[in-house]
Amino acid sequence: MLNAFDAYVLGLMSRYSQTSLTANKFIIQFLDLNSVKLLPFIVGLWLLWFSKASKFRPAVVEAFLGMLAGIGLSRLIQSFLPERLRPLHSGDPNFILPLGVDPNALEHWSSFPSDHAALFFAVSTTIWRVSRRLGTVCYAWSIFVVCIPRIFAGYHYASDIIGGAVIGIFAAFFIARPIQSKLIPWVVVAEKKYAAIFYAIFFVLSYEFMTMFIELRRVSHALKQLL
Repeated sequence: MLNAFDAYVLGLMSRYSQTSLTANKFIIQFLDLNSVKLLPFIVGLWLLWFSKASKFRPAVVEAFLGMLAGIGLSRLIQSFLPERLRPLHSGDPNFILPLGVDPNALEHWSSFPSDHAALFFAVSTTIWRVSRRLGTVCYAWSIFVVCIPRIFAGYHYASDIIGGAVIGIFAAFFIARPIQSKLIPWVVVAEKKYAAIFYAIFFVLSYEFMTMFIELRRVSHALKQLL
């Protein structure tokens, strides 16, 4: 059933993959920039942290925990499951390489589940829980700016995205939320007593999430290949 769904979505995307190089560059390359897809979320979390509404500070802590748990679960699942080739590399007859896409991109990185979907749906779920309006905007951004372009480019099957989204939602509700309720008093104390160190760590974490821990992931991937 999932294979049929993946084939249908790939076929649908492939209808437009050879239409316009300019459009492809916008969808695949521009929207994939960290400053486009991720920076608005990080800036938004900082703005919520400094907002006057007290309900948002716990939500920001929960969002960071959810993103961390979402990526962690996604990587753990990828480590234990057999590698799934991306549409770019699988030879799937339903996939037509879009104009401007490097066919060797993300080679030897498993397609399932999507780390991007796990991260974005984790933070979107947390924001949706405290603000339906902001959460809806976050979900829409996650789907249309982040996830669909990755299917169009051949980086993921639709089921990879769905799997990542489920992981992100699970991480937000069942991991981040319980931990946040216990951690937030310590965070409040740390922010008041050790402000300089606290915000330095806050900045570093924000940077790592904005880059999807790419350097750490490359190092760990290289070590895995070496071992």
